[in-house]
Amino acid sequence: MSSPLNSPLEVGLRVLMLLAEAFPAHLDINRLVLLDHGLLHSADLNGPESLHPPLPIRAGELGVKRQHIEDGLQVMIRAGLAEMFAENSGIEFRASEAAESFLRLLETDYAHALHDRAQWVVEELGAIDDDHLRDRMREVSSHWPEEFEFMQVESGADF
Repeated sequence: MSSPLNSPLEVGLRVLMLLAEAFPAHLDINRLVLLDHGLLHSADLNGPESLHPPLPIRAGELGVKRQHIEDGLQVMIRAGLAEMFAENSGIEFRASEAAESFLRLLETDYAHALHDRAQWVVEELGAIDDDHLRDRMREVSSHWPEEFEFMQVESGADF
């Protein structure tokens, strides 16, 4: 049995929440990667408590996140919950008209937490241009190597 964590369905739901919060705006894959990272690690951006723990390996998530998001978007597009558009700047995505109604059906604590973080991250980062968004993410990720070294020293591990 495969893990539900970071499955196309789980990632697709996260991205759909981001797209629904940004609606009617279209978002490209690069922005979705960064916004999804901010959604999961919101405390790093001085936001609400993060949904995922502050492990030092979270920097590596960005390397594999693009493929996960593409797979998740395909699930949402096939379900009619997201739409893909060819723009002059490239391929962009938007929540469909049915997305909001579908997302309101999700009633778990985790779904509510995802919605809150999606709302926060789109309000916080959704309107800034790509260069400033990347700068903001770089500020956050710049301290991750020190965190990893600190954890190694505390645990006595020698990698």
